[in-house]
Amino acid sequence: MWYADATRFDLLPVTRSMWRRRGSRLLLPTPGKNVRVGVVGALHYPDKHFLFTHQLQRVTGDMVPPLLDKLVARAKRTGKRIVLVIDNGRPFDTRLARAALEAVSPWVRPFRLPRYTSETLNWIEDFWEHLKDTYFSRMLTQQREAFYPDAVRLLSRLRHSGQLKGLALRETP
Repeated sequence: MWYADATRFDLLPVTRSMWRRRGSRLLLPTPGKNVRVGVVGALHYPDKHFLFTHQLQRVTGDMVPPLLDKLVARAKRTGKRIVLVIDNGRPFDTRLARAALEAVSPWVRPFRLPRYTSETLNWIEDFWEHLKDTYFSRMLTQQREAFYPDAVRLLSRLRHSGQLKGLALRETP
């Protein structure tokens, strides 16, 4: 079972759970104008294998077919069909994404969560929160142009390093 969702990572930091001495201000240097990285990813339960696609600025439905191609390649390689749990978020609800989901139907079967369900039903939501809390809330680059390749490099490194194996996410409902 795979869980898929989309998120966006920003260069300008969103401080999360940062310690500071009482009475002192926490100043974070920022490079000025924001840079965004849109990511559509899928996380396998329970072994936390992670696949993703990315683009500059925002998440769009154009990012879903390349992710599905990666999932189909994995399904063919392992000989196991994939159940893909998705919410009704915008990237998976576009005409292009729906057509791509139909095209990969022999290998990938989508399981849509009901509208307005809790985010706790989609297991990848915890993964995105962990990345934002642990990595992206403290990731500052000196130059704006370096953020996009650095973010992609970080996601690729996490994917290949096995660091996700030790990641403690909550059990599926």
